[in-house]
Amino acid sequence: MVSSTENHTKDGADGDKAGAKADEPKLEGPELLEAIKKQVEYYFSKENLMQDSFLVSKMDKDYYVELTVLADFHLLKVLTQDEKLMVEAIKSSKKIALDDAQKKVRPVNMNARTTLILRNIPSSCPVAEVTAFLEKAKLPATVGLHPDVGDNWFASFENEDAAKSALEKAKGLKWNGGKTIGCALKSENLLKGITPGVPPSTSASGAGSVPNFYVPMAYQYGYQYQQGE
Repeated sequence: MVSSTENHTKDGADGDKAGAKADEPKLEGPELLEAIKKQVEYYFSKENLMQDSFLVSKMDKDYYVELTVLADFHLLKVLTQDEKLMVEAIKSSKKIALDDAQKKVRPVNMNARTTLILRNIPSSCPVAEVTAFLEKAKLPATVGLHPDVGDNWFASFENEDAAKSALEKAKGLKWNGGKTIGCALKSENLLKGITPGVPPSTSASGAGSVPNFYVPMAYQYGYQYQQGE
């Protein structure tokens, strides 16, 4: 996409390959709005922001980015060049939000509680065993589950509502008839380590460094691909 170090040049020859193929049907109506929403949500996900020097550099002090900046991204251009459609799609999202003038967008729920801390479950237990235990207790499906020191486990859920439901269902549970499982929601700053207007830091060795080009994941036509493929 746009390089933050190359005078904002566009995708180039390879960039066109990321767009819709000539024989692929164009999205319309609700499907188009959903595709636009998913694409913008990905841009503002922590996963992308932690490696996206260009987009972070365009954030103001309140984490907003001008819609005109997003509208110039190749993958959104493939979907639409209509800013009104972008606004309509973003309005339906629970992960991103517009400013009052509907000219900027930023991530919401910057402080989210989607992780449940479970205590008194042996850290040595296999993940599959703990997963089966939670399923039997009819907790919502986890999107992540891992042990920590001191017989603690961290269970991540799709959203805060699911995590709260899991908290209620986990209260009073006993691990294999033994100790009562302690549980609490963990509050996390989804944008921790991200400073508006300042590109993510890189290591001196270059390991895990930020690429100097834009490499988001596209959500189009029912499949995912890296831009430039």
